[in-house]
Amino acid sequence: MLDLVLVLRLNLKFGIPDYFFMVMDASVSQMVGRLKWMPLLVLSSKLCPPGIEGTFFALLMSIDNTGLLTSTWGGGLLLHVFKITRTKFHNLWLAILIRNILRITPLSLLFLVPRSDPNSSILPDEMSDSKETIDTPATQNENIELVALVHNMDTR
Repeated sequence: MLDLVLVLRLNLKFGIPDYFFMVMDASVSQMVGRLKWMPLLVLSSKLCPPGIEGTFFALLMSIDNTGLLTSTWGGGLLLHVFKITRTKFHNLWLAILIRNILRITPLSLLFLVPRSDPNSSILPDEMSDSKETIDTPATQNENIELVALVHNMDTR
């Protein structure tokens, strides 16, 4: 709601200049923008079968970019509906309020996130154990000799 505070000029009532308020708003929005990905990446790492992590991350990025494109078009439509132009800002506060309410609507979908132990795997065992592990004794690794790949010309 910091954009709404700036548009309604409430920051000046609290004695905060516009420049300082915008710097703090940009900092907070960057931090929140980075933190919002953390739960999604943790959940997706538990859901992703081994071997397709890159594809799954690309899918998440494409979904995010589609959402950004859709929100840009929706914002333009909202500005057109409220007749907000470069010179007319009388309904800008209402458009910002609607945008902020729409930003928190995904919280209504939190019931779709499974409730389980954060340390447990969500995938079934047969899907998560697709890579076989071979146990080798530690004594085999002690006798490894490293060989130079290039012949030294001084040894002739």
